[in-house]
Amino acid sequence: MAGARINFELNDTQVRNVLKAGIQALDNPKPLLVNMREHLHRVHRQRFKDQKAPDGTPWAPLSPRYQKRKKQNGNKILTLRGYLANTLRGVVDDEGLAFGTDRIYGAVHQYGAEIQHAARSQNAYFKRNRDGSVGNRFVSKRRSDFAQGVTIGAHNTTIHARPWLGTSEADENYLVGLARDYLAKAVSAR
Repeated sequence: MAGARINFELNDTQVRNVLKAGIQALDNPKPLLVNMREHLHRVHRQRFKDQKAPDGTPWAPLSPRYQKRKKQNGNKILTLRGYLANTLRGVVDDEGLAFGTDRIYGAVHQYGAEIQHAARSQNAYFKRNRDGSVGNRFVSKRRSDFAQGVTIGAHNTTIHARPWLGTSEADENYLVGLARDYLAKAVSAR
């Protein structure tokens, strides 16, 4: 039989040390998860500035009626006072990384909602003008000198879905890259 033969001995101590380092890194993923959390915070802050969904599509515009009465941050979607963007939290624990908000309206904006308002009756309070006519602006009960009973019929309010929480393909690739770098650093240290 013709050919060549090479004798090769593997130093399994080095292999075991590299595998052990990889396992230790996987047993303690908190440093990796903290980096992932910081990236998610950056991405979501930018998303509120860009007013776009994770896939890059613009959020549904505000209704003209709401935009007309919205005084603060009138041109910003999902931002009245900035509470939703400021409630983002990333929790790193032994189970992994949980990222999102605990506010119910966060889910309403993410998925959309249909809010059903029941019919109701109440008093509307007005202030009379100097000529004795009733003004056309609502005032508080204590400032009022004229009250009128009103009935508001049952109606629905539609809140369009404006996906704001999640990751794009680029975000996912970046997070996978963080994981690769974390493992590569762990095994190269041995």
